[in-house]
Amino acid sequence: MLFVNIIANSTNEDTDKRTVSIVVKKPSQSAALREMMRCDAQFHNEILFYERFAKEHEDLPICYYAEERPPAKTVIVLENIGEREFQLCSWRYNVPMEYTLAAIREIALFHAKGYTMKEHSRAEFFDIVENLSETRYDGNPENMLRHVMNRTSTRSIEYLRNRGHDREFCDRMDAYLGDSYENIVLPICKPEEPLATLCHGDFTLNNTFFKRTNGEVKAMFIDFAMIRYGPPVIDLSTYLCLHCAEELDKDMLDGVLKVYNDTLVGRLAENGVEELERFSYETMREDYRKKGLVGFAIASFFLAIVMGKSEHSPEDMAQISTEEVAIALRELGGDEISEILANMLLKLKDFGCLDHVV
Repeated sequence: MLFVNIIANSTNEDTDKRTVSIVVKKPSQSAALREMMRCDAQFHNEILFYERFAKEHEDLPICYYAEERPPAKTVIVLENIGEREFQLCSWRYNVPMEYTLAAIREIALFHAKGYTMKEHSRAEFFDIVENLSETRYDGNPENMLRHVMNRTSTRSIEYLRNRGHDREFCDRMDAYLGDSYENIVLPICKPEEPLATLCHGDFTLNNTFFKRTNGEVKAMFIDFAMIRYGPPVIDLSTYLCLHCAEELDKDMLDGVLKVYNDTLVGRLAENGVEELERFSYETMREDYRKKGLVGFAIASFFLAIVMGKSEHSPEDMAQISTEEVAIALRELGGDEISEILANMLLKLKDFGCLDHVV
């Protein structure tokens, strides 16, 4: 990303110079990194998002210009939302609740845009969906994320087993999480109605900016390269398992999901969406119970990075084998991360996310 200030010189001496701050996004010049990150698909999706979905939405960044010229000449020119006083928060994990609730309210409004467009402009909505490119999850047996996720998802079980936890539970979860890509991730990529909507796909604090207005924290999202059509739990569980890992318990989940649901249903009612019982709290809660392990699977390989335990850049990872990446990520952060993941899994069990397994 390039951060640029454009200063417009007026021919009228009485007119002040105008400065526009922009962000220019271009693919990496490294072919290996572009391939690993599936940059062509990511840029395609983000351009599609800005051109077809995000127009005239004040709560999303302005896209001034975009041109798709893969593999290395694609460009997206965006508003620098720092000029609107939005900033990244200083926390990466164990985020204060007011920031989490601001992010959760905003993702509810984002999902509501998708539901509303699906309701009122169905053909246009599904034309967008059908033109999305897969950026992470596919049936390819050589998919790098498949190997990484399957290797890292069981580190929590190894931790529990070594500390004398129930053997039958560990055996069942070891078998299930050992193929978490097939058992958890791929089923979620098959949208189920009526809850499927346009999801951010990478709902993390790296992509969430905040500002405080009149004492209230407001959030705004960036980076829509991984948008997908699927259940809202993809976004919700990713954020909660990465950024609230040590606070995630039944009471916290219930409270956050209630705030999400109230915000969602309120906006849908404002937008004239009918039959709101489809989006009841009980329906959303049950969907989270069935699918909430997707956030845990992501946290198994990414939480240590979020918590600053890695010294390796994406460029470094692109230079080593998939097996070496998987081994490195499984060990990253040692027992500290393994314990957090183990406790998270047990708390998700209390919420009911493991009922279909154990």
